[in-house]
Amino acid sequence: MAGKGTSGPSLLPLRENNMDLKTILWYLVLSSLTIAYLIVLSGVRAAKSHDVSHHSHRMIVGCTIVGIWLVAYVLKQVLFGREAFRGTDAEYWSFYMPVFVTHMLLAVATIGLGAYNLYMGLHRLRYGSVGAMAAGMTTHRRMGKALVWTFSGTMVTAYLVYLLLFVWYRS
Repeated sequence: MAGKGTSGPSLLPLRENNMDLKTILWYLVLSSLTIAYLIVLSGVRAAKSHDVSHHSHRMIVGCTIVGIWLVAYVLKQVLFGREAFRGTDAEYWSFYMPVFVTHMLLAVATIGLGAYNLYMGLHRLRYGSVGAMAAGMTTHRRMGKALVWTFSGTMVTAYLVYLLLFVWYRS
């Protein structure tokens, strides 16, 4: 048990009990992406129960949050640049780069598939049954299933990148 005044190791990278702007942005990035992920999963659940209204609403909200997140993430990268990995070269190539490359590939796939699938879904909402031809909705469903996996992989690897940069190998 930790002695009085100590709390053991923390998962939060704090500087003298005050978070700097960069740390706050990291938390906002991860938490907003997690919220969007949970909203999208609830939209998937609505689709599985054939609740088109809730499915459409949740997917639009989830995609909007992801879009806002993407703008905020790019802004964070422009303002502060990329974070440096603080481990050894061997750890960099063995642990960090495989996770980071996997994350980037999954993220790009998720954004591309998501944008196309959002277009397909909005087309259905706009044109009703005419826009919802069987082949189009079959494609929308198949892509939706792939998106669940790519988005899930993106989330897992995002948290791994965060842990590698700020928890396991921080200075």
